[in-house]
Amino acid sequence: MSSSSGPSEIETLRKEIVEIRESLVNEGTLDGRFEEIEDSNKQNYPLFVEETLTSYYCEAAGMVTRISQAMLTKPKEYAELDKALQQLRKSSSNVGAKKVRNAVSATRDAIRHEDIEEAKKAFEEVKIQLNSLMKKLDPYFGGHCTAQYISEGNTRKLFAGLISLYKKVQQFYH
Repeated sequence: MSSSSGPSEIETLRKEIVEIRESLVNEGTLDGRFEEIEDSNKQNYPLFVEETLTSYYCEAAGMVTRISQAMLTKPKEYAELDKALQQLRKSSSNVGAKKVRNAVSATRDAIRHEDIEEAKKAFEEVKIQLNSLMKKLDPYFGGHCTAQYISEGNTRKLFAGLISLYKKVQQFYH
């Protein structure tokens, strides 16, 4: 994209961003917290949402790995698993990742009942929802970043960091 992109292209991208966000909120993937994050630093630091979510994905991917490994050890440390799951739930809640948060809560319920098989099944849903969130937000970030860079007349690569992050997250699901 060149710096000669016109206002109508920027407006089109901004409308697409709004549609994507509204769709994700309406389907329950995200909640109002995401919108608060989006609005909190729009003027002072337009890439705040992108960096916040990138940090969340990195943290969540690491937690998913640790929790998965802990579920395989014998004997189970249910209190430690619950603590790690609570951290993942809190992080998910902080960014408005509603479906991830709900899947983590279901896993915690199984852990509290010391039902490791049910917890493993529920934790697979956490992985599915985290992966789904990443895929669903990818177009949002594309539009978000593109609109920002076009309005600044900047032509640098838009997704290098997110693509790298996406690949890191993907390795946890294969």
